[in-house]
Amino acid sequence: MANAGLTSYIEKNSYFHKVNPLTKLLILICVIILSFTLKNFIYILALLVIIIPIAIKSKVLSMTFSPIFKLYFMFILLFFIQGFFHPYATEKLIDLPFGFTLWKDGLLYAAYIAARIFVMMVFGYWFVLTTHPGDLVSSLSRIGLPHALGYIILTTLQIIPRFRTQMQTIIDAQRSRGLETQGNLIQRLKSFVPLLGPLFMGSVQQAVEKSMALEARAFSAKGEKTSYRQATIKTKDKVIMVITVLFSISWEVLSWTL
Repeated sequence: MANAGLTSYIEKNSYFHKVNPLTKLLILICVIILSFTLKNFIYILALLVIIIPIAIKSKVLSMTFSPIFKLYFMFILLFFIQGFFHPYATEKLIDLPFGFTLWKDGLLYAAYIAARIFVMMVFGYWFVLTTHPGDLVSSLSRIGLPHALGYIILTTLQIIPRFRTQMQTIIDAQRSRGLETQGNLIQRLKSFVPLLGPLFMGSVQQAVEKSMALEARAFSAKGEKTSYRQATIKTKDKVIMVITVLFSISWEVLSWTL
C-alpha cells in the first residue's frame, strides 16, 4: 500500500512511525480543536512550524505537503467568493468596475477558513502517512473500542487507495484495448464513462469477497479478538501526550491574551 494513493501509509524507519497511533491521534485531535478555537488565523498557520520538523523526522515531508498544493484552485475560489460576496462584510478594501467591491473582512474570513483547512489537512496527511491502519485499530481496541468499529475504521482508511488502484488497473486495461483517455476535458469525460461499469462491478465483487472472508474467519463470533499487530504505549508516548496537551493549552491561552 505504500504507493496506492494520497492517503496511504508509507513504510519508513523513522521515530514517529514507531510512536503509538493513539499518541499521534491525540496530536491530530488537539490540532483540530486549536484550528476551530484559536483567535487569529496567524496562530493557526504557526502550527505549520511544528509539523515541518515532525514531518522531516518522519521522512515524509514532501509527501505531507505535496497533495495540499494540488488543491490551490479550491483556495483561490474560497478567497474569490468570500472577498466579493461575504454576507456580513462591512469594511471595504477596494471598489472595482461594474459595481464589484472587494471586502477586507471577507478576505480575512477566507484566510481564517483556508488556514484552518490547510493545517488540518497537513496534520491529517501526516497522521495517515505515518500510522499503519492495523496498529491504529489494535490501539483503539485496547482502549475499549468495539472490534467491528475498528474494522470499519480500517476499511475506511483503505478504501481510497484501493479505489485508486482499481481505477488505474481498469484504465490500463482499457488503454491496452485501444481506449483513448487523453485529450481535452470533453474527450476525457467521454472516455471515462465506459470505465464506470467495471469499476462498480469490481467494487461489488470486492465487497462480497470481504464479506465471505470475514465469515470464514468467524469475525462475528463472540469472544476475545486477537490482532497480528500489537501497538503498546511506551514512556515516550506518555511524554509526547503530556507535551501535546500542555502546548495546546498554552497556545490557546496565548492567542486570546495577546
